[in-house]
Amino acid sequence: MEDTLKHLKDITNKLSDLPTLPTVVSQITQLMQNPRTSAAEVGEAITTDQSLTSKTLKLVNSAFYGFPGRIKTITHAIVILGFTTVKNIVLTASILNVIGKTGKSKEFDQEAFWLHSVSTGAIAKVLAELYKHKISEEAFIGGLLHDLGKVIINHCVVDLFEEVLIYRDKHNCLLKDAEKGVLKVTHQEIGSWVAERWKLPSNLTAVIQYHHNPELAGDYKEITGLVHLADIFARALGSGSGGDNSIPIVSETIWNDMNFNSIDLPKFLERAEDEITKASIFLQAI
Repeated sequence: MEDTLKHLKDITNKLSDLPTLPTVVSQITQLMQNPRTSAAEVGEAITTDQSLTSKTLKLVNSAFYGFPGRIKTITHAIVILGFTTVKNIVLTASILNVIGKTGKSKEFDQEAFWLHSVSTGAIAKVLAELYKHKISEEAFIGGLLHDLGKVIINHCVVDLFEEVLIYRDKHNCLLKDAEKGVLKVTHQEIGSWVAERWKLPSNLTAVIQYHHNPELAGDYKEITGLVHLADIFARALGSGSGGDNSIPIVSETIWNDMNFNSIDLPKFLERAEDEITKASIFLQAI
């Protein structure tokens, strides 16, 4: 444990120049903790950042949400889509604006990575709806951003990331195992450190930290379990790439808890593929 913490500290020191998220993100989070906050107040906070306002309106008017060209203001978007959805859109747009959708390593297929990420989000959303969980929007964003740590390593310490990729190819292993072999820590620990630094919501931080071992996610075991399964299904479907050619082991605890054997698999896969197609529009709109 001490060895892991030491290596995490060494790497995070190299991330000291990592940009922060716009102030408006923390303002929105604080506003939404107050049940008396109105749509107008949240809308006013978002519109203080013109770039973020433009991206948010572009996303809410994309085909992903089914209201092309009809939503003219942030306040209207909140009324139509709800506080949570708009908050998640702002959060995602902010993160992708900070880290970008392109990476520095030429050996890492960033386009395939983001397709995998959005596919994981789409499948997590379908799973949440199948199990009647009222967290389908959060599950989508959790899936989209679950591998945040990989992007951070590629973005900020590309020399170390190149070593990880060499180790991956040499040992034909999961990227997380290559990270452990080279960095002594994984994208889960690094991603959760960044998530805490950015003050991301606790459920999203848990997904980032525990998506490979969701049984450890405590109060957020449900959403983390959904993303865990979605990540594996996205890999099995060959939708994009998580950075390697392997499929992680399914958590037996999560599989049994969700009674996945009872699902109509052909119907689920059909819905998942349809949702992946829709979700790709979301990523293109950012």
